[in-house]
Amino acid sequence: MSLLRNKLLAICLLFFFCACKKENISLSYTELNTDIDTKLRGVYFFNETTGFVCGGEKIETGIILKTIDGGASWQQVYSSSLALRDIAFVNDSLGFACGDSLLIVKTTDGGNTWNKLDLPYTPVIIAPLNSVQFRDAQHVYICGGENSDRGIALRTADGGTWWDYQAFYNTEVTENYFTNDTTGYITANGAVFKATADVLTNNYLNIEGDFFTSVCFTSADEGFVCGYDGGIYKTSDAGASWKQVRKDNSAFSARTHFNKIRFADSAKGFAVGNSGAVYYSDNAGETWKLSDNFPDENLYSIFVLNNSTCFISGYGGKLYKVSF
Repeated sequence: MSLLRNKLLAICLLFFFCACKKENISLSYTELNTDIDTKLRGVYFFNETTGFVCGGEKIETGIILKTIDGGASWQQVYSSSLALRDIAFVNDSLGFACGDSLLIVKTTDGGNTWNKLDLPYTPVIIAPLNSVQFRDAQHVYICGGENSDRGIALRTADGGTWWDYQAFYNTEVTENYFTNDTTGYITANGAVFKATADVLTNNYLNIEGDFFTSVCFTSADEGFVCGYDGGIYKTSDAGASWKQVRKDNSAFSARTHFNKIRFADSAKGFAVGNSGAVYYSDNAGETWKLSDNFPDENLYSIFVLNNSTCFISGYGGKLYKVSF
């Protein structure tokens, strides 16, 4: 009886191993040397040659670096005692970055100089800001949070002079993503909200069970969220319903903690996370394959340049240029 049980166990393990191996791929990438050793939480490139990374250590150091030679060399264009967590540009001149303790900085000269913006009031929640997104030069959306129950979303309609905010007292907010001038989505601990341009949050969507960390849409109707518990979820009806296209972590698999999800077009997408997790889909997010050749470092952000190139940033100053 024991021999039979051992044989069955060996067959199950072999089947499991083969099934896992079948899902793996090896993406082609080049590591870009940033010459720093800190968390790079945000990345943005104008083109193949000019780009930015931001990061730092919490309540210790914050930096923004710029390259004009495709990542061969970098210049520090901003430093702070507060870490930066995201960076985005609306055009070649105007950009914003955000970080710890409600830090917001702005550039109007293509990222050569950055100035800290002072909020015209003190919000009830002081927390790291994780995500910045533009509708246009005047309308900017930023959100963040900490400790699972302290979230905040901010909005400006005048380029950063005045900011409205919405406090989330019971959940940490992780990212916002507007699909057009009137509709956006906000991920949080255990919830995804649907927002309008004038109301930062007004609707809980029918999805739960994960610490949702990132959201992106490929059209007005089709979008994705990922979570720290390892799930990837897809909607085809603007958030009215969701299906799980990558299962949560289980006791029988290596644990995956996703930090960011982005798509290059309607078919090709990436989700990255801790311990070198890089997942790729080429069939509109229906299935996902692990790229098993990335170093075992936490990966925080993705910037998709075009439908064949993206950049992934992570722990210890790591930055990868990925071809797909």
